Amino acid sequence: FNNIHGNDNFFPWHRRFLRDFEEAGQRYDPNFAVPYWDELRDSRDPAGSPVLSNYRLGGNGFGRCIRDGLQQGWTMAFPSPHCLVRSYDRGGQMQPWYSPEFIFSVMQRYNDMHGFRENIEFTLHGSVHLGVGGDMATLYSSNDFIFFLHHANLDRLWDQWQSWGHQWTMDGRNNAGSSIGLGSGLPHYGDPIGSTMQLGVNRMCFRYAGTWSRRRAGNSLALVSTPPMSNGADSAEAELEKLPLPILQKWFPALVSGSHGAAPVGAAAGTNNTRSTSSSVRHVGHFLVYPAPLTEAWVSMHRFDRRKVAKTMEEAREFVDVLNRAGYKSPY
Repeated sequence: FNNIHGNDNFFPWHRRFLRDFEEAGQRYDPNFAVPYWDELRDSRDPAGSPVLSNYRLGGNGFGRCIRDGLQQGWTMAFPSPHCLVRSYDRGGQMQPWYSPEFIFSVMQRYNDMHGFRENIEFTLHGSVHLGVGGDMATLYSSNDFIFFLHHANLDRLWDQWQSWGHQWTMDGRNNAGSSIGLGSGLPHYGDPIGSTMQLGVNRMCFRYAGTWSRRRAGNSLALVSTPPMSNGADSAEAELEKLPLPILQKWFPALVSGSHGAAPVGAAAGTNNTRSTSSSVRHVGHFLVYPAPLTEAWVSMHRFDRRKVAKTMEEAREFVDVLNRAGYKSPY
């Protein structure tokens, strides 16, 4: 467990594991593919997501067996026979997760695997596991099919970050503190990390529907999460670009510099072919909310550095405060 969490094997190992699971399913149905859950879109009210409806993955078990959905009535074999348990972290509801805007910011601010990985693993990764609870908050979280949808989305975000100039970025260290790179072997599998770095090639023969054709179109919020309202992401990006320059420089540097295909703030109207930034009408939306922090039990189970986790949590709350004070309202 600790060979793949809290260190920089996290993203490549989970991509390999997802593909392993997908290949197992394809032995029974050649058309089987692991879907991803755009959970950022549901971050404000996770429990209300249609993914958790009774005709899909089902909802809360309130600390007991789930009552509906795909895995209702299943007996899980590991670590011992039991029903699939879910227990939302706010009783009948879940605490909010991390916003699309925050993850968009993380993807712009970190250009190294170590920084990018920590700021995803300490935030969105943990909040979804803890929000769903039950088996998802244990060492055997992959009992719940939500695990695979969740990690497919994290992998999709990694793929998008890779397309912003980080296709072969693989720096960092393993659980023992040793440096790792493209030639390092994945824990358990032994495959070189480099074999997981590019989708659509060799064993990584899959792509993410709805994102691949626009994948290199630039640093776009719509590529991070599909907005729930028409033209929402275009409007959100226009609003982000109206934030004071010091805020943009700290939290959204690519929107200032024009890197990763984004038009720099202040560019002449008509030079950006992917979105309009000329409207001065503020869209109707919502102020950001604080995301759920990691629990002490989760931090201990993963052997995370508590100081780093605390710093990340503090930064996430600062992000909410700064954007709310500036009057930004999210379409999500």
